[in-house]
Formats: sequence, structure tokens, C-alpha cells
Amino acid sequence: MFFDRPSKGERTILLSVRFDKLSATDHDLVEFSQLADSAGLAVIRTHSVRREAPHPATCIGPGKVSELQDAIRLEKLDLLVLDHELTASQQRKLELELKVRVMTRTELILHVFEDRAQTHEGKLQVELAMLSHAQSRLVRGWTHLDRQRGGIGLRGVGETQISLDKRMLQKRVQVTQARLKKVQQQRDRQRQQRTRKRVPTVALVGYTNAGKSTLFNALTRANVYADDRLFATLDPTVRRLEASTEQEILLVDTVGFIRDLPVELVAAFRSTLEEVTRADLLLHVLDATEPKLDEICQAVKATLEQIGAADLPTITVFNKIDLAPDIALRRTDAICASAQNRIGIEALRDQILNNLYGLHQRYLTELKPNEGKIRSLLYDMHVVEHEEICGDGSSRFTLNLKADQASHLVETYKLRLHG
Repeated sequence: MFFDRPSKGERTILLSVRFDKLSATDHDLVEFSQLADSAGLAVIRTHSVRREAPHPATCIGPGKVSELQDAIRLEKLDLLVLDHELTASQQRKLELELKVRVMTRTELILHVFEDRAQTHEGKLQVELAMLSHAQSRLVRGWTHLDRQRGGIGLRGVGETQISLDKRMLQKRVQVTQARLKKVQQQRDRQRQQRTRKRVPTVALVGYTNAGKSTLFNALTRANVYADDRLFATLDPTVRRLEASTEQEILLVDTVGFIRDLPVELVAAFRSTLEEVTRADLLLHVLDATEPKLDEICQAVKATLEQIGAADLPTITVFNKIDLAPDIALRRTDAICASAQNRIGIEALRDQILNNLYGLHQRYLTELKPNEGKIRSLLYDMHVVEHEEICGDGSSRFTLNLKADQASHLVETYKLRLHG
């Protein structure tokens, strides 16, 4: 934002804001505190306030502002974080009244994402999200540069500073979008290659901090970063499922969801979230120890609907079952597992294979010597059980195919299959 602001420190006061007419949800100071901890902030005090409607000047009203002034002076705090959105003028007014930096929940999440991004694509996506957010936050803070005067011989007072700021931001957004598009085209080519080879993809989705990365490591023998913090994983990771079958299956570890995920993040991370929308199967990972499971499920479903993935086949996985063993008795419709202790991992693998491939059937087919591309495709699909080379250079195959694979080969490549 383009105005002089108080410097941001780490001694933080959290303020949860709810409005009876706008939201029926309760204050969730636990998740709010976890977000602040993930951002590296030192939370000294937490407050909550409920009003009938937002105060037009400060959102929280003069009484709460006075209370916060006393707390900030007493505890020597230097940052206020609200879990509610503010207009640019409200944020500016609060900073003038409190003499500390004021940050919204969206800005807090953006700060966490900026810290977590590791890959080039992830950094570009975070930059785009931050620029998009900043475009809506411009205020007239540079009063001494309110208008830029024209040069010698030019009339008029020139262009307003806020117009210059908007134009500069728009240019940076366009440059970032162009750079991100190049990276997205590379990701699209990788997806097309997987589609051509008919390699199924399984995406792990769920609320942040549910243990998706730990489960991902257990299923693939990978060693991706996993930590008991919100948004520990930001950049998507693709690895092959470790299984006894020769069928190749790819697992994708994706960014965790959260209630009311900011629109800027959904838009900026569209290419990353497309890994979810184009998956053949979803693993919805839930923390079995979470006391608000129903609310968490609704938050994940809302995000899946927002990105167009709500109708994809899904396996529900209750993770951390070793810490909540009673849930296995109540939820027989899901897989119960402990990624940390490798409980239920084999059962989950079997369920994945059954959902993706189901019943297979053996087929016989023959390829001519000039059909090498189809032969290569069959091996890429990992469906060849046996190949016999004939004297004339042709090959006879025994294939193990699922019904949809068989129809795809017949329709697309005119392959002659005999059951």
C-alpha cells in the first residue's frame, strides 16, 4: 500500500471480529493464533468483539479502539491483526488512532504464503496475489505528491499520485501474469503428457495442517517437507505411488485449504489448484483429532466447489487415528490411518487401486512392425503382461486392461482386442 505506515514488529495483539447480521460463526481464536504462529508473530494478547454492524470509520467502534489503545500501551505491542476485512480508509484510520501497524486476515495469509513459497511458480503466484490485493488498497496517503505538475509549456495540474500508483501496479500485475503464464504452459505440457500416457493422478486435499504431506510421504516413500504448522506445504509436489502392482499412479500433494480462503489466493493459485480439478481421484484428508470436523468438512467442500472439483471421486481418510482411535468405530465409511505410524497405509493403497482400476480383464492383441508408437504407449500405460515377437516382425501382446482403458485404445488407436 502506498502510504506511510507504522513499522511492523512481532509483538502482536489478535482481534477476532464478528457481526450478528453478517456472520453466525463463532470466534475461532485457536486457528487465528495458529495462523499468526505460522507467520512468525509473537501473540501477546487476544481480544474479540461482536457488533450489530461495522463502524463506518474503524469497523470496530470507538469503544474498542480506546480499549486497544490501553492494551497496546500497557503491553508495548506493535502489531494488530484482525480476522475480518477492512476497507483501506478503515485500516488507515485504525493505524492513525493506535499508532501501530494494522493487518487483516488476508494480509496475514499472504505473509505466510510469501514465506512458504519455494519454487519459481509459487513465488510468482504469491506475488500476483499480493499485487491484486494491493490494487484494492490504494489510498491517498502521499498528500505532498497529490498531483504531478506538468513540464514547461504544459497546462493543467497533471496526473494524480493515486493514478500513477494504479498504473504502476497494473503494469507489475501484467508483467507477473506474463511470467506466470510461461510457467503454467510448462505445467500444462506435463499434464498433457500424463494424459497421453493415461497415467492416473490422485490429489491429496484437505484442511491445512491435517497431515497431508506426512501421508504423502508414507504413500510414496518421498521426503517432502512436513511440519505441524498451517500452510507448511505451498508448492505442489508429484511423486509415484509406491505399490506392488506395475500400474503407475501419480500422487499430488497440494496446498491446504482454510475457511474463507481469500479470493486473491484462489485466483493467483488457479494453475496449482488445477492439479486438483484434473485429478482422477481425490484423497480428502481429515485430522481425526479435530473437534470441529463438520465445520472443517464444509470448508473443504466449499473450496472444492469454488474451483470446480466437488464432483470428483473421493476417498475420505481420517489421519492421526492413533490419537483418536474411537473415530474408527463411528466412521466406517472412510479409511482410518496414521501416516506417522504407518497404520492403515496398505489398506489405503488397496482402496486407491480399486477406485482407479477396479476389475481388470486380459486381452490379446497383435501389432504390426510399423506400429511402434502404440507399442510404446502400451508400455507407458504399464498394461503389458507378456509380449511375443513373431517371425515377420509383428508382436503378440497379453494386456491387463480396465474397461475404460480398453475402450480408449479401441476408439483412439483402433486397436483390435480379443478377450
